[in-house]
Amino acid sequence: MAEHTCQVDGCCRDAIRRWADGQFMCNMHWLRMYRHGSTDRPAKKAKARGTCGVEGCGSEATRVGAGLCEAHYMRVRRHGDSGIKSNLKPGLLEHSGGYLLQHAPEHPLRRTWSRVYQHRVVYHAHHGDGPFACHWCGVQVTWNDMHVDHLDDDPKNNEIGNLVSSCPKCNQKRGLAKLKATMKQKHGITVNGVTKTVIEWAATVKHISRSGIAARLAAGWTPSDAIMTPRRGAR
Repeated sequence: MAEHTCQVDGCCRDAIRRWADGQFMCNMHWLRMYRHGSTDRPAKKAKARGTCGVEGCGSEATRVGAGLCEAHYMRVRRHGDSGIKSNLKPGLLEHSGGYLLQHAPEHPLRRTWSRVYQHRVVYHAHHGDGPFACHWCGVQVTWNDMHVDHLDDDPKNNEIGNLVSSCPKCNQKRGLAKLKATMKQKHGITVNGVTKTVIEWAATVKHISRSGIAARLAAGWTPSDAIMTPRRGAR
């Protein structure tokens, strides 16, 4: 059992060694004196890390062996290079309705997505923040409620001369008229040079319902006979 206590200030361990000057020390302080010339705890040497080797980064190179910061080191591990991987598709995207969307993350008309309808971007670039007058009825509209209408009904023709401001009501009416025109083109029935839908023919001739016209056509009647022939007993 040790007969002395370590003579280093603040230490109460048993002294099991004696230094050359006769001072008794515990094993820990004796080894510190032997290795570092002092009984004080040696300061840790900071690793020389430098900065990340990626141009323009400037962050500390925490991954010393690779010479990279943590972010760029993980990009290399995951993707094979230090560049940021972008999922952005180049060029314009086409909406299901035929409208074109362009990447404009800083545009004032941007909402929750980084893309904005191109016709709105073009109109804003030429006419600014508004307010505007509806091209069809003259009512005042702003970007919060207005529509940018295509005069030629081509959603891909975003030349400024083809774009006008429209209130929601007028835009809806124009959309309904375009829908009717499309329905006539696809499902219209032509009699004596006039093309109408089944509903419109039934409202015109009045002596037969639209279901009656449809039934006659399904039975093989010609369009003229199906529409113009009155029902039995009809006056």
